[in-house]
Amino acid sequence: MPNIKQELEKGLTGLANLGNTCFINTCIQILSHTHELNNVLDSDKYEMHLKNSADGILIREWNTLRKLMWSQNCVIEPSRFIQIVQGVAKHKGQELFTGYSQNDVSEFLLFVVDCFHNSLSRPVTMNIKGKSKTGTDDLAVVVYNKIKNMYAKEYSEIWNMFYGMHVSELVSIDGQTILSQTPEPFFNISLSIPTDLKQPTLSDCFENYVRGEVLSGDNAWYNEKTKEKQDVIKRIRYWGFPNILCIDFKRIDATNKKRHTIIDFPLDNLSMEKYVLGYNAKSYVYELYGVCNHHGSALGGHYTAFIKGKTGKWYEFNDTRITMLSSDEHIVSPTAYCLFYRKKSNV
Repeated sequence: MPNIKQELEKGLTGLANLGNTCFINTCIQILSHTHELNNVLDSDKYEMHLKNSADGILIREWNTLRKLMWSQNCVIEPSRFIQIVQGVAKHKGQELFTGYSQNDVSEFLLFVVDCFHNSLSRPVTMNIKGKSKTGTDDLAVVVYNKIKNMYAKEYSEIWNMFYGMHVSELVSIDGQTILSQTPEPFFNISLSIPTDLKQPTLSDCFENYVRGEVLSGDNAWYNEKTKEKQDVIKRIRYWGFPNILCIDFKRIDATNKKRHTIIDFPLDNLSMEKYVLGYNAKSYVYELYGVCNHHGSALGGHYTAFIKGKTGKWYEFNDTRITMLSSDEHIVSPTAYCLFYRKKSNV
């Protein structure tokens, strides 16, 4: 008979729930299977640039936990990591993560990734060369100068991995004239769920998001050239997406009720080309490697994760319990809350 233990892939380690810590466990599992992050932490640059700070202590403990999780398939109590998270959160004034109350997994992920970035950040000089010949080149100068100024203060491989650049645009009501373009970094994309569709797709959610909103009346835009208020459309476009693309759905509506709508999203070959203003738009093709699920209501619930292993098999991570999915069909469900895609050219 075959040895079942030998056939199991690594990284299938359960995590004990220490009291409302399922959102932390889910985040830990997603991050531990973000192989691009693992590669950075296993590189010489990690030790070379690691700071002696609260953020540095956190990423050191994360690295210890991560290596333990990949050394053998067992059940671990991540108590030390959680204690350090609570200490760093208190130090930063982030009261949400100082205790054992249930919290939002996407907010916690942002907090942790930001700490990782701070622990490795350092000033880097970026040179911009070439002459502008097209409108795209003109925007590139603005975007690259924004990035240059950020890198001059704090660059890290973490930032480069998880953050992209979007462009906030103001355009005329007829959509023909771009009045202003402001680039800003982004970590994740939060998408509203269309109310007029029974089973919307991820593409439907994106189209709804990039359509933008009309600013009129008291909210109209003040045109410095004409010295008058002007009705405009405010919308988001993207210069480029990160190597790790995080998307979450706004399932809680204005009345604090949770929407259980099934949103159809691709497990592979998600193309973001049509939303890209920058160069190499065709390169932004992604594969899904993780889904964070929320079970319950707006008032409380439980987090689990679906994660794609290195062998291509999908597993459900539910605190200490890990189960191989019998079919990929289970991945798209009404509990899907956060999606994690990796750029295919980086696999």
